[in-house]
Amino acid sequence: MQLSGLLKELRSNILRDRSNQYSGPSDQLWDDETLVSYINEAQKRFARLTGIIKDGSSPACCQLVIVPGTDTYELHPSVISVLSAKFLGAPADLSRAGHSSFSTYHQPDTYFFDPNQLAALPPGKVVAYSTDEQVSPDENGSMSVVTLRVYPMPAAPYVTAPIQLRVCRLPINDLTLENLEAYPEVPDLHHIEILDWAAYLALRVGDHDAQDYQRALNFKSLFEENIEAAKKTMRLKSFAPQSWGFGRNGFTWTSDSNQ
Repeated sequence: MQLSGLLKELRSNILRDRSNQYSGPSDQLWDDETLVSYINEAQKRFARLTGIIKDGSSPACCQLVIVPGTDTYELHPSVISVLSAKFLGAPADLSRAGHSSFSTYHQPDTYFFDPNQLAALPPGKVVAYSTDEQVSPDENGSMSVVTLRVYPMPAAPYVTAPIQLRVCRLPINDLTLENLEAYPEVPDLHHIEILDWAAYLALRVGDHDAQDYQRALNFKSLFEENIEAAKKTMRLKSFAPQSWGFGRNGFTWTSDSNQ
């Protein structure tokens, strides 16, 4: 649904912020700019809590140019998490690991263990990445920018293409009154659902005598139910059967699902 339709639905059918007067100053409780800001906040919250916006093609957030001698990179501010990463044109993804894996790796030696070899893999071809390093401040100073680290340190002969990322992200562009024909970036099946949070934001500071606060809580509950339903749908889409076997270890990176 376009922003114009969402704005009309929110004001007229959900908030019932209507007036029958034909002249004089507006008696609407919320101006259009305020309601659009609430719709933007609702869309961001929905995307953050559900991971519903999956993107593997937008250059702004899905292509990472790496340079020799640098192993840590700030990702686009919209990125919530990285699903996979591979060099553009490569047949396989990079392995996903964590900070602890990089810090405790040592080159195998059958005779003795040398602590000085910890994390001593020399610069070369990138084989793994992690996103559990530090986060960086965004333009407002909020510590929310995801940082990606590649391993080992990239060396010049192997830096031939950007890394293509698959990410869960927030909306990149806010909706504005200057473009009422724009669509939210969350899938259209959820456009009406995000209005419940917009209504909560509008009513939470309303007149308690008019029961606006209770209405706000009702819309909050509806939104939370929509979040849980969307998360279940995402889990169904992401389901993959698990497999296991013996004698397959070799040289591999392993990590649990929480990294």
